[in-house]
Amino acid sequence: MAEVWRADAEFEDGGVHRVAIKRVLPNLGQPLFRAMFEDEARLGMLLNHPNIVRVYDARDVGGTFIMVMELVEGDSLKGLLERAHQRGACMPVGAALYVARELSAALDYVHRAQDGEGNHLGIIHRDVSPHNILLGRDGAVKLTDFGLADARMHETARSEELVGGKLGYLAPELVLQKGNDYRIDLFAIGIVLWEMLGGRRLFLRDTDVETVRAVAQCQVPSLCTINPSVPKQVDDVVQMILNPNPDQRLGGARRVYESLDLLLRRIDREVSHRDISLLVALHMAQRDSKKREERLDLGFGELLAQELDEFVARDGGDAPLDPLDFGASVRSGVRTRPTKEKP
Repeated sequence: MAEVWRADAEFEDGGVHRVAIKRVLPNLGQPLFRAMFEDEARLGMLLNHPNIVRVYDARDVGGTFIMVMELVEGDSLKGLLERAHQRGACMPVGAALYVARELSAALDYVHRAQDGEGNHLGIIHRDVSPHNILLGRDGAVKLTDFGLADARMHETARSEELVGGKLGYLAPELVLQKGNDYRIDLFAIGIVLWEMLGGRRLFLRDTDVETVRAVAQCQVPSLCTINPSVPKQVDDVVQMILNPNPDQRLGGARRVYESLDLLLRRIDREVSHRDISLLVALHMAQRDSKKREERLDLGFGELLAQELDEFVARDGGDAPLDPLDFGASVRSGVRTRPTKEKP
């Protein structure tokens, strides 16, 4: 639905800060997409929590609706896990619990959120996945992308048959059409934690049909049998969160937070944002090193042409902003050859 750009923004206090600008893709001019984007912006500007990406402003610029958002310098959890899974590696137990705990703190705030008059907003994120969990160089863990969220304040009516989110992170009650509520977000926390500790995807299969079937069957292998470093008490909590019956899961995001916090204090009391910062720094150094190696593998002619194309896209076009890849829902704005079209 949208693309994201890095930019400098001047705030009312005169300070200049790096921000992310998210805008509806120009080819998606349908009223539904525009209305959903506006709903996301309104909701985002109400939410203020250290584990949620801030939305500072939203406006129409030349017929294109944009959001000015907090910029998280780092990568998505998806980026870290893909690289780790390629090597058959798992995240350290303490770091994985820390990320899941911070995520549950964000969802506890979201699920309890009220408007200025004290009315419960009834927010369900519906798209909790590694794609939408951002990890900063400073060790921050932040939930983003409320584009598919449900909330009572939304002005756009969503079809009851519309199933939002990524197939591999849906709850069984969604695919079985047995109704759903905020507990689908809790189930997604469980999937994310399992995948951080299990070193692979939980429900993803070769086809969408097989993935949906796997979600419906909800067979969750014991982490202790896959990763010997995972204590049984951690495995037990993950199994509780991933119970196919929502009535038998932990009662809410606050309960999930408390359970994960207790595990952290028992297993690794010293784990903190510094551990996440170190993981992010190592990941980005390896990623950048690989990119340099790939560029060195190019012939001189190809390299020169690529440099020229990137220069034109960056400095010679109509938009002097650098694209920032925030995952599958965001397309890159870099052009591979000179063109008169705007990115």
